Amino acid sequence: RANNLVFCFKKTIGKFAYVAEVGSQVEKGNKPPSTLYMKLWNRENNARFGQSVVVTLPYVRKEIPIVILFRALGIESDREVLEHIVYNLQDVQMMEALRPSLDEAAQGKDLSTREAALDYIGRRAVNQATSRENRIRHAQDILVRELLPHIGITEESLTKKQYFLGYTCHRLLACSLGRRPPDDRDHYANKRVDMAGPLLLGLFKGNFKRLVKEFKKTLQEAVDKGKEPNIVQALKQDYISKGIKYSMATGNWGVGKSAVAGQATRTGVSQVLSRLTFAAALSHLRRANTPVGKEGKVAQPRQLHNSHWGVVCPAETPEGQACGLVKNLSLMTYVSVGGASGMIMEILETEGMEPLEELASPAVCADTHLSKVFLNGVWVGMTDRPEHVAQTLRDQRRENLIGGSIHEIGVARDISERELFVSTDYGRLMRPLLLVGEDGLINLKRSDIMNNDGVKWSEMLGKGFFEYIDVMEEETCYIAMLVKDVGRNDLYRYTHCEIHPAMILGVCASIIPFPDHNQSPRNCYQSAMGKQAMGIYATNFQWRIDTLAHVLFYPQKPLCKTNSMDFLKFRELPAGQNLIVAIAVYSGYNQEDSLIMNQSSIDRGLFRSMFFRSYVDEANTQGSLCVEAFERPAREELGNAAARVSYDKIDVDGLAFPAQDVGDRDIIIGKTTLVQNKDECDQAPQATKKDASTRLRHNESGVVDQVLLTTNHETGQRFVQIKVRAVRVPQIGDKFASRHGQKGTVGITYRMDDMPFTCEGISPDLVVNPHAIPSRMTIGHLIETLLGKIGSLRGYEGDAT
Repeated sequence: RANNLVFCFKKTIGKFAYVAEVGSQVEKGNKPPSTLYMKLWNRENNARFGQSVVVTLPYVRKEIPIVILFRALGIESDREVLEHIVYNLQDVQMMEALRPSLDEAAQGKDLSTREAALDYIGRRAVNQATSRENRIRHAQDILVRELLPHIGITEESLTKKQYFLGYTCHRLLACSLGRRPPDDRDHYANKRVDMAGPLLLGLFKGNFKRLVKEFKKTLQEAVDKGKEPNIVQALKQDYISKGIKYSMATGNWGVGKSAVAGQATRTGVSQVLSRLTFAAALSHLRRANTPVGKEGKVAQPRQLHNSHWGVVCPAETPEGQACGLVKNLSLMTYVSVGGASGMIMEILETEGMEPLEELASPAVCADTHLSKVFLNGVWVGMTDRPEHVAQTLRDQRRENLIGGSIHEIGVARDISERELFVSTDYGRLMRPLLLVGEDGLINLKRSDIMNNDGVKWSEMLGKGFFEYIDVMEEETCYIAMLVKDVGRNDLYRYTHCEIHPAMILGVCASIIPFPDHNQSPRNCYQSAMGKQAMGIYATNFQWRIDTLAHVLFYPQKPLCKTNSMDFLKFRELPAGQNLIVAIAVYSGYNQEDSLIMNQSSIDRGLFRSMFFRSYVDEANTQGSLCVEAFERPAREELGNAAARVSYDKIDVDGLAFPAQDVGDRDIIIGKTTLVQNKDECDQAPQATKKDASTRLRHNESGVVDQVLLTTNHETGQRFVQIKVRAVRVPQIGDKFASRHGQKGTVGITYRMDDMPFTCEGISPDLVVNPHAIPSRMTIGHLIETLLGKIGSLRGYEGDAT
């Protein structure tokens, strides 16, 4: 969830009716994020005072009443407290809502002074100080350093904190009075994505902290024992690299049990890139994971949300356990990198924003001409020209004059609430949109496209043809769906136009022809199956040594293409073939989603593929002693399993050579290990060689394709990789699918002479059962068959976007 923003939620169970939360994360430095909770009591649960407002502070055990907190921050008069929260003292309804809170602060002891309020907080702090002075100093310290640290951790920032707390309380009361709806946890304006940068930064911080801790501990031990401390030994030099390598290898992100408070270790952060098909690799690179417990029965975070439009693919998500939690970004989604907010602050001040510290009194906030200005969630000032300020920021962004990451600032103006949000933080999902100019027409003209061949995207961004809009700002734009809609509508002025509606889809869904004619779950199934297709997964597959790899012999580019395919290189690296299909029952061997395939087509090479598997082994050493060696084991070194395997295929160096046929009983890497034999007698232990060879996988056979003999980069041990290839031919039981989630297994294969044929004598490669069509409503499939037939007869690719 986004930090530094105020969120109000209605609570159904518990002592509190409404809760406002602010997650506070400092831009620089490595303070762990702290959350401030402001809560509104239920009427029944707080019988003495009714619906009073309390605040949960970090390092303070009990909730602190809001008025006492304001007094501790230096606002002693009740009137000023009310002005900070209500702004307009004529607002009777909200004043009444605050009455219980004022009553609560006036109870019993005299808490009207700042000292008394600080003492009240100090008494409830975690580590209680003894004397009153110490308590007050401790409470003061908590308020300055731990309360909303993102606003500032100096005495000077207390004014801003007073205003921000008042605003938070105002939001909470407005929500409880029904003036503002509760915030939506699932809205993507309220979410941030952690990319590799912030993740590695956090990992480095954790490891560095641990390094310093260990360093200190080692030196302390040396000093305690009275030894001379050895700085070089105490600073374990490979500590950080080891920690990062461990996290990258296992995906367990975080630093052991001594993880920073509040940051539990996450699993599955680094994953092995899926290389089954090129599309699978592209899709895996755009995957986003939502860290919600997979067991949770809460449906809300899994559902498709309106704010996903154009940012998250609506079709591509796994079925079952992680459904809706694992998402994939749409084709044009961009994640903001984040930039410093100082520069934006200068622009705001030059454009006539009045900083909070200079306001005469909080009562001016009630003035309807003034709008609040927020920068990354922090309330920084008021302005009487919000539209001018917003427009200036947008113009600066479009002209790209300032440089840096100015093109990714978000400017969202909420007119009804009189608020202007400016964001420069990282992790906001953004997407490019065509800009509509002052004349009500799109800035990008046809001549610009014709004349600018080979012009870079960044240049087009600088010319003001496009701009990146984040989800929060998108809510304040008026976007045309199609280019032809712009300029027609005189009633409203469009501000932007979609580049193309198909850009709402992700990588896998962009390959589906006519996805807008299918029942939605079918697109979902296809997005999952497209990752299992067989094609050419990389252009250098002959030289790569992957654990598993499948390569189709004759992949074909589809007759029905979509526009997105050109950019996904699906026509250069296709996965699949164009078949002649009959829709018929024909003998009934295609019931229940099975298929009848043409054996003659298979014999001519239909769907033939190559399967590669690599075997890896390493000769371990202990120090300078060679414990293991690659060689052909001698007879006496073989164990009792020697009768079942054959050592004929390996050379003297223990390796099979390329182009050698191997079966599942063959050894392909010969290796021996030294084993210590402990004798009953007190003789010196004898080392004997024992066989430790690698044999081919059970039930597999093939040809040795490549043998790579090298040394391990880190340990310097000898290291061998052998790649074995095998040809696979379609047979009964193999799974095939169209691009519409219509999957089936081969039920029987008939020779061409047993197949039906047309008047031209053409017989199909595949016979699909008609029952697969009506209940599944994959109309896109039927349109694709028609377009494919026209394409094959006329000789062109059809457009199925």
